Amino acid sequence: MSIKIDNLRITKLREYLMNLIEEMKLDVEQLNVNFLSNEINNYSLDKIGVIPQDEEWITGTIIYKDVYNFTSRMNYSADTITNLENIGFYEIFEKLIKQKNDANDLPDIEGIESIQCLNAGTMRMANTNTAEFSIQIQITYREV
Repeated sequence: MSIKIDNLRITKLREYLMNLIEEMKLDVEQLNVNFLSNEINNYSLDKIGVIPQDEEWITGTIIYKDVYNFTSRMNYSADTITNLENIGFYEIFEKLIKQKNDANDLPDIEGIESIQCLNAGTMRMANTNTAEFSIQIQITYREV
């Protein structure tokens, strides 16, 4: 089976997020889909199963949503500065997403209405040297 991935919503969102991370001038090894490496400075975009239909208008227009976990593996230690930087990344990331949404600078997804972070970035799991952090991102779109 051969699926064309160029116009998939997740592909377009991944490209958008890669550009956002580059704009933040961060050292990023990879931005994967459904895979978070054990190496630091790796990111993954994972789709979360939700009811896709968000609302239906009287005109017949249906608004849909996709929700994704945006996850990273970062350095982790007892060093306060390192841990502040980790959470600081997500604070800045969330602010940039909001600014871009407000400016209508959205992913190149047909029918897209908005992008937003549903929560603040949080640590999910840690071991001796690394920790996983994540934030949930939602896009809303009209099916065209």
